[in-house]
Amino acid sequence: MSTLSNIRTKVRRLTGRSSIQQITNAQIDEYVNTFYLFDMPENLRLFSEASTFEFMTTANVDQYDLRTMQVYTYTDSSNVDQFEPAVDVYITLNPPVYVAGYQCFYTQDREQFFRIYPMLSQIVSTVEGDGTAGPYTTTFANVPVLQNSVTVGAIDSTDVAINCVDVPTNRSDGTWKQSNTNTTITGSVDYITGDLSVTFSNTIPSGNTVTFTAVPYQPNRSQALMFYNNIITLRPVPDQSYKVQINAFKRPTQMIDDADYPELKQWWQYLAYGAAKKIMEDAQDDTGLNSLMPGYKEQERLVLRRTIVQRTNQRTATIYTDMTGFPYGNFQNRI
Repeated sequence: MSTLSNIRTKVRRLTGRSSIQQITNAQIDEYVNTFYLFDMPENLRLFSEASTFEFMTTANVDQYDLRTMQVYTYTDSSNVDQFEPAVDVYITLNPPVYVAGYQCFYTQDREQFFRIYPMLSQIVSTVEGDGTAGPYTTTFANVPVLQNSVTVGAIDSTDVAINCVDVPTNRSDGTWKQSNTNTTITGSVDYITGDLSVTFSNTIPSGNTVTFTAVPYQPNRSQALMFYNNIITLRPVPDQSYKVQINAFKRPTQMIDDADYPELKQWWQYLAYGAAKKIMEDAQDDTGLNSLMPGYKEQERLVLRRTIVQRTNQRTATIYTDMTGFPYGNFQNRI
């Protein structure tokens, strides 16, 4: 009753488009999945869509981009596992956050996060120009250093300031690019050992200083997490692999085959009404759209009812919440 095939039939009845000449099954499927994957999760934050986003940290890596992290979504009809970027799978991330089972501080505010964990760049090494383009080498005494924090600057023979920043290639190594022109500069950065080498595009006159700066850190188990611009930043920087768990709302999985059904079978009529609504909107059929809306709103209330009832059993959390549950509650009344 609740399969994609039944949803198509319901959509055809609601829109009065019973023939495939009027609208094909593939077109209906597109409307159904568009509503299911994008409209419904944003309109309704359902209890059944609450999930946990998990990933493993990598030693000496402090930032994790949800746009590049791949998450398993489903296995297709050819039995091939499908993966998508985490940013497309999870709608929102919310506290609490746990690292290796320990609850951690969570924020989305850069000012708050870097006030607690400031990125203080230090002049960690200087060398003198020798009239050549390089290579100029040095080794930092305080290691490891943060990725995307290493810089090198000098005045070349044309009296132009050359400023280069590191470009990480993996957890331990990086290369250089010139910050104002975005061009690649020959050389390497080792974030773990502190060994650096750079060759400029122009010569550095004798006596001119080549200055290296970086942000050193002490790795440990992370105790704070910032989520900003789809990037997770951890502090302290992990010293090994830890499991990170974050509360999240997950996007539903699309329906492809005739026998596929939504994650809760109860939703099938709501999806049919939602797809029909989008069809009427595209057709600019205001009369048909208005006739659909009472049924659409009724199905929306029915879908939301399950979440409302579920959340009714959970009291709003306060600073005293932990004192009111078993076995701690009512201890004053014990004889």
